[in-house]
Amino acid sequence: MRRTRHDPYARSAQAAYIALQDMGHRLIEVQRLEPATDLRRAMAATIERLAADGWQAESSAKYGSVFVHRAGERRLLMLTERDPYSTTVQSFSPFR
Repeated sequence: MRRTRHDPYARSAQAAYIALQDMGHRLIEVQRLEPATDLRRAMAATIERLAADGWQAESSAKYGSVFVHRAGERRLLMLTERDPYSTTVQSFSPFR
């Protein structure tokens, strides 16, 4: 059986978002990316901008997210198709 692999950088007909949040899941910054944007390039540009401000990536962003840190503070930078400001429920519950 073949397993499918999700490519977070695949071009899509819908908007995507690059979100930066603290470890308490509070949004610090959100960038909306229009459909058909080069997501890999947009993520790399955001990492470069953060690096210029002194933030260091803890790993590669190969899977669409990366932790960054500076002066003892840690944040999560992630690429997502979900609007970070959306208040709709994100998980299934059979009890609702």
